[in-house]
Amino acid sequence: MIHSWWQTGDRVTQALWWPVLLASGLAWAGLLAIFTLIHSLDLARLDVEHTVVEVLQAQAVIMLPWLIIFPAIAVTRIRQVRVGTPNGIALAELGLLAVVAIFAIYLHIVFVYSPYLQASAERVLDQIPLINWFWDPVMIALVALISDLLARARRREDPVGAPSPGSLVLRSGNREDIVDLADITAVSAQGNYVSVLAGDREWLHRATLTEFITQMSGLDFIHIHRSHIVRASDITSHARDRGRIVRVTLRSGHSFPVSARGSESLQAHLASVANSHPSETS
Repeated sequence: MIHSWWQTGDRVTQALWWPVLLASGLAWAGLLAIFTLIHSLDLARLDVEHTVVEVLQAQAVIMLPWLIIFPAIAVTRIRQVRVGTPNGIALAELGLLAVVAIFAIYLHIVFVYSPYLQASAERVLDQIPLINWFWDPVMIALVALISDLLARARRREDPVGAPSPGSLVLRSGNREDIVDLADITAVSAQGNYVSVLAGDREWLHRATLTEFITQMSGLDFIHIHRSHIVRASDITSHARDRGRIVRVTLRSGHSFPVSARGSESLQAHLASVANSHPSETS
């Protein structure tokens, strides 16, 4: 199950990689400029000889791990929100990622930053204020929080949620599942929601039937009733009353009513199928 959450999340966040990398790079550059300015002012106050370029280079070197940490945290939290990862697993993932990130920062200081300063690792670590190690998990938490807010806002702006032309993200409660359009057999309106049937599973998704009719155009779906659309190729039988079709049954065994207008559309479809396969109807 955990593997399925990771696999689904990879597909959901695939389109967000470049925006996340761009935003992370801009955030990193902004923090680099701020820290360089603060450090330069501190050195000037203490009458320590320095140049802005030297301070900028040193800050860039020590901040290198964050070029990976920022997008890693952001993508992880976006994936968790999009697929509805349970809170316990989400916290465990973020906590483990935070521990790995802080350990990576420590290794970076020992093997990269200290040699850059031409100083021993012990001396560099002793000179780092304890508050700096406190700010690392705070920064990670802030990135996760911002990513959470952005992912939820993106989800509200995308009512149907199609990550690709051939699939949909179906939301039910806090959970999201990616479903191939080819697997959907019927969609029914239920107030402010739609019931989406795919195989032996059913989702109650917040969207309108009109949105799905537009999404499914050209995909072998027939609007059989004001509240139902079904995949024509999945119909296995139909019932008639007074010459018109009043109900259809799908391969899954689900049955749906057919309106008078829907009956006309369905009969036109059946006639088209019969004309295209005359040997089967002779």
